[in-house]
Amino acid sequence: MLRSFTSRMVGAAQRTNSAVTASAVRLFSATSTATQATTSSTESSSTPSTTPSELSLLRNQLRYYAVAEIKSRPYLITKNDIIVLDRLKDVKLGDVIELNQIKELGSKDYAIQGAPYVSSEYYSIKATVIEQPKGKIVETFKKKRRKHFQRRYHIKPLHTLLRVSELEVKA
Repeated sequence: MLRSFTSRMVGAAQRTNSAVTASAVRLFSATSTATQATTSSTESSSTPSTTPSELSLLRNQLRYYAVAEIKSRPYLITKNDIIVLDRLKDVKLGDVIELNQIKELGSKDYAIQGAPYVSSEYYSIKATVIEQPKGKIVETFKKKRRKHFQRRYHIKPLHTLLRVSELEVKA
């Protein structure tokens, strides 16, 4: 009984995973022809060449998004977004940071994916440091069994808030 139940669960998981990969991600690649948009895939590991006509297709869209990598973590950003991340030590309030590690740049219909990053000649993304607050108190409890050892540590993690002030696709 248990064996058939787990095999049904595995089959259901495989069906849902294939449905998610087929329908949930609806990004289109700007490397296709102007009249035909194909779904983006990870077939080739080399960097696709982006022509000016493909950049103009992306540039004609109203809103853009980017997947930026900041401190080895990806963030999905658009213009005027506020990004909350771990403290950046070498910045002050009001500093303007240029984000140059972009994994994907796109809009509703088209996207440019980098391998691993999109070339910085295609975009201009700037963010401004607006605040460096402390977070809520986080409690860490450590205990060793049968040794009469218990410790509670309370910390307030430090954050940096960035506002994306510019996100443009260059012509």
